Amino acid sequence: MSAPCPDVLIVGSGPSGSVLACLLADAGLQVELLERSAHPRPKPCGELLNPGAVRTLERLGLLEPVLALHPATLKGWHLATEGGARAEGRYGPSRIGLSVARDRLDAALVAQAVTRGAVLHERVQVRRVRTARNGDLPTAETIEADGSARERRARVVVGADGLRSMVAAGINARRRRGTVRKVSLTCRVQGRLADAAFGRLHISDGGTVGASAVHADGHRFNVTVVADSHGAGRTISVDPLGFFHDRLERAGLDWLEAPHVVDGPWASGPFDRPIREIVHDGVLLVGDAAGYYDPLTGQGLFRAFCGAELAAAQLIDRLRAGHRSPTRAELDPYARRLRRAFRSGRGVQRVVEAVVSREGPRRRAIRGLAGSARSADRLLRFTGDIAPIHSLVRPSFLAAVAGLETSR
Repeated sequence: MSAPCPDVLIVGSGPSGSVLACLLADAGLQVELLERSAHPRPKPCGELLNPGAVRTLERLGLLEPVLALHPATLKGWHLATEGGARAEGRYGPSRIGLSVARDRLDAALVAQAVTRGAVLHERVQVRRVRTARNGDLPTAETIEADGSARERRARVVVGADGLRSMVAAGINARRRRGTVRKVSLTCRVQGRLADAAFGRLHISDGGTVGASAVHADGHRFNVTVVADSHGAGRTISVDPLGFFHDRLERAGLDWLEAPHVVDGPWASGPFDRPIREIVHDGVLLVGDAAGYYDPLTGQGLFRAFCGAELAAAQLIDRLRAGHRSPTRAELDPYARRLRRAFRSGRGVQRVVEAVVSREGPRRRAIRGLAGSARSADRLLRFTGDIAPIHSLVRPSFLAAVAGLETSR
């Protein structure tokens, strides 16, 4: 006798999948999570929970297990270019970001999902996904932990399986190849910066180097190097650690204690992943699987949580309404809400990319922000998902990022 099908089968147990599982399980739905590896596992990521992400976790009742990991607290970021221009942005009073290693964060969130009633299956690899058709349920074809092949069905299959989503491939979701071809290398670094309450972002023609503490002790750091894959891809593939050390040294961050790599590197990218379809009959995408563009502004985890919250609302509504698998039309309100929620952020990300990729505009923008602390704070609060887009549409801010304002 076959096991009963769950209401929702979530492929991927990262932040978006685990938070979605928590919300669905809280609503009384039967949820199963498929993870291709096993927790805890490393994950290449900037590991930033911006203030919007922190606020979302608190609202969903998930902040306490994250605080129990002793994350680093971030008040803001120091920005610098290779030409010496520097600026500082702050999130503002009572607004903080957190930073914590992704292996620990993901393990904590999936543990919460299991505690709330979700079932986790580890070391299960999804090979193919079929949408609901002719009255059948959507299906995930898997290779189980014991090596056997299996077909897993549910009323809804959710793709929370990242940039290279097998679920997205199953619904032919990708629109085209992205135009921004960036790759990243992430290492765990031991060291000491002058003020660990601020992250560092160094921007140059060669790419960016970001550093932020990932533990409250202020001695363990995430350092992520992002580079253009056309110019650096070959070097990275031959000697990734050598490439990482070279870029870290060039960045000249204000280390008080010489940094040394204790884990990594982990590679990821490319990050520009345009998506044509977010939903199909009985299938839905969340997190990076639902589309991603450039990691520079540090909004990835916030969007993972926001997407999970929007998806949960739609799935709870539809699955409570009947016993069949919801159609594409019934899931489409989620896709519209998700696109609307992220539209302004994606626009700003593209503007930021256009500025930082060219030396002149990059240098003028950082100098302008250095001369206008209020404008630097506005930009950081927007990318921290605690301020609306209209906070940037001001003459003083536009003048600052164009390098025309230097004294406010």
